[in-house]
Amino acid sequence: MRKIDAFAHILPPSYARRLEAITSGAGVSDRILGYRQWIHEDPALTDLDARWRAVDPFGDYVQVLTLAVPPLDELGDPGVSRDLARAVNDELAELVARYPERFAGFAAALPMNDADAAAGELARAMGELGALGAQLHTNAGGAPLDAPRFGPVFETVTRLGGALWIHPTRSAVWPDYPAESRSEYGIWWSLGWPYETSVCMARLVYSGIFDRHPGLRVITHHAGAMVPHFAGRLASPIEDPRREAIMSRLPAEPIDYFRRFFADTAMFGAGHAIRCAVEFFGTGHVLFGTDMPLGGPTVIPDTIANIEALGLPEAETSAIFAGNAGTVLGLSPRPS
Repeated sequence: MRKIDAFAHILPPSYARRLEAITSGAGVSDRILGYRQWIHEDPALTDLDARWRAVDPFGDYVQVLTLAVPPLDELGDPGVSRDLARAVNDELAELVARYPERFAGFAAALPMNDADAAAGELARAMGELGALGAQLHTNAGGAPLDAPRFGPVFETVTRLGGALWIHPTRSAVWPDYPAESRSEYGIWWSLGWPYETSVCMARLVYSGIFDRHPGLRVITHHAGAMVPHFAGRLASPIEDPRREAIMSRLPAEPIDYFRRFFADTAMFGAGHAIRCAVEFFGTGHVLFGTDMPLGGPTVIPDTIANIEALGLPEAETSAIFAGNAGTVLGLSPRPS
């Protein structure tokens, strides 16, 4: 059965060298230093031969490439971010063109510390390079994605028929308690990232993003994070003094908007979580995605096994593995 990994990460070789230099320089923030070790977490993140060895056992398997953290807007001022975005998008497009049997497409990286430039780079990447949309992080320099200045990005991706991938971003320098200065025990990642994703989704829903941009397609990482598990709480009236005003501007119930998101299956072997996501979003809104190569050498086989263990009809299993990605991302059928 064909498989399209809709959320696979990469640091393309030329970009990886620039990232190494930036994160090794003076004055790098503690937040960025926390990501530096990930550059070398798995050789397949930066080395194509290592990637081929990792994926060859899985037969008819291709990837949609998304850039690994850190976000571009945290690597320098807007000028640096704009230059990095343009260069890495060119490199991603070149990889897809050179290895069409390996890569089904890519999500553009954007300089979100300059919203107008981000919209412009998105239009260039989709119009000239063939990007399928763009990857956004759950916040841009600490600002929520529903901030008005990011409107041009949502307008552009919807107008051009692309999709948005939402990836969490948080680091150890964001404490779990106000009385502390850092997050302990890796909680910033293990629990903080799903929280970040869930908050981002909620902000987009309650701010009315789906009504302002009809047809918007948003793919969430890690099976929709906390949303499927806490759907009962999200279906309840929101606790906000402006509740009536907020609800009055939403034509549909909030829970219906949450179900408009798409979710991947990158849960590192937690099959029950994938089942929960399928039950909440429906089989038509779940895309096979592994987080490869992050998460260890078994993320691909574990994720495949989890999906197969759902016991769905073959047509629905096939849709999760490849059909939904083809529809949501507008991928052309493979050559016969």
